[in-house]
Amino acid sequence: MNSQESFGTLIPDPLKKKLQQEGVSFAELRQSSSAAEKLVEQIYRYWRSGKLRIERNWNGIFDQPQNIPYSNSACLLPDDRLYLESSNPHQLWKLATWNVNSIRTRLPLILQWLKEHNPDVVCLQETKVEDPLFPVWDLQQAGYESAFFGQKSYNGVAILSKHPIQDVQHGFRNGYDPENARLIAGTVSGVRLVNVYVPQGQNTESDKFKYKLNFFAELIQEIQAENNSDRSFAIMGDFNIAPKAEDVTNPEAMENKVSFHPEEHALLTKLTDLGLSDLFRKFDTRGGQFSWWDFRTMGFERDEGMRIDYILGNSVLTSSCQACIIDKEARGQDRPSDHAPVIGEFIF
Repeated sequence: MNSQESFGTLIPDPLKKKLQQEGVSFAELRQSSSAAEKLVEQIYRYWRSGKLRIERNWNGIFDQPQNIPYSNSACLLPDDRLYLESSNPHQLWKLATWNVNSIRTRLPLILQWLKEHNPDVVCLQETKVEDPLFPVWDLQQAGYESAFFGQKSYNGVAILSKHPIQDVQHGFRNGYDPENARLIAGTVSGVRLVNVYVPQGQNTESDKFKYKLNFFAELIQEIQAENNSDRSFAIMGDFNIAPKAEDVTNPEAMENKVSFHPEEHALLTKLTDLGLSDLFRKFDTRGGQFSWWDFRTMGFERDEGMRIDYILGNSVLTSSCQACIIDKEARGQDRPSDHAPVIGEFIF
């Protein structure tokens, strides 16, 4: 059940048309529902996402009602009139992925970034925090609910959304690698999303590289089971693989090294051959467009990095994608992550 269906099933049919035409008072709407608490929760979600317009005349004090914008401290009054916005059937929907390299360290930057970019959904990697310490309240105040799968000091993935997150899955469906919080999935606005943090691999002679290859093979099986050609689907995150020569600073120097190894490329090709497209490359084919820069070598200042973060969409989602960018400005802020967000924009 998506958010539209949840809202609709809580309202009697006669009031649905009134919501789109003449509006309905908050008091009447609440009294009409047998599940008032759930309805009120959905009303606030719709108001927050811009799907509801609230007009207030303060019990007749003003001749013309005031339009009341949503804020974290906003509340509804009994005689407020609610209107369901239906004039624009096609809405912009923004999806982002960002390895934040510690959500608690980066929280002020994340909150400011959310305010500036206003994405519908953000998938985070390397949150590096146990679930009881995840900053749920701070994100709620910014208008986002959260689904997360974390562990102390390492790994950690999360989905932040302005809309309900449904059918959440923590880790691989077959139970692979349960001790490492590297994968979470959920459905938002009818789009199935898989958020992954692929192991880095250290070096090609290490056991960690073998772990990386095994992890990716399991990931391919996971996506084979998840990807349904009839619905919008994306897998995104930090893949720790630069796909092609134009995605690294010096392909000759990177040849056969971790993150640019033929075995990694073969696995990535198997993944994309499942019907997935690299959304960034749909719009930008230039070289030197990186998403990660090494702190230790001042890679950002020297413009030496790799593009290892991306959004892969199936044909249904790709057809609605209008833009996809790497937000390098976030990498240039104070106390940044070593990764930049990747943002996709869609028209639904």
